[in-house]
Amino acid sequence: MRIARLFPLLLSLALVGCLSDHTNTDLPTNHKDVKRVGMVVKLKPDQIGEYNRIHSDEEPGVRHLLEKYGMRNFSIFLVQLADSNWYEFAYYEYWGDDFEADMEALAEEPENLAWLSVTDSMQEGILPGIAGWKEMDRIFYNY
Repeated sequence: MRIARLFPLLLSLALVGCLSDHTNTDLPTNHKDVKRVGMVVKLKPDQIGEYNRIHSDEEPGVRHLLEKYGMRNFSIFLVQLADSNWYEFAYYEYWGDDFEADMEALAEEPENLAWLSVTDSMQEGILPGIAGWKEMDRIFYNY
């Protein structure tokens, strides 16, 4: 019976804790301030297993660098289309203040350069003259 009487208090404390976790003033207060990016690239069929392995939850990869440079909700999806090619679709949100400066700094990180030397060799561009990821035009989102 004591637990039943304590439940409202415990629930209140849990809610206060959850609310306090979402008051980070470094994040945009307006969802319209978030830059949303979608990209697509081909994945070489003989690289699918290794690509999946290095992106598994057990492998840290460069996740900490993505966070450091304001990239959140980074997701990669894989699909084989009717042309028999495998395509990756990636999506992320940029929650920083200076996209160009952050992407330039990320591009100079030695750990990121090493990561890209591995992953880029597993991919093929989807258009002539485009070696890697092709950024897509965002035409809709629902918040």
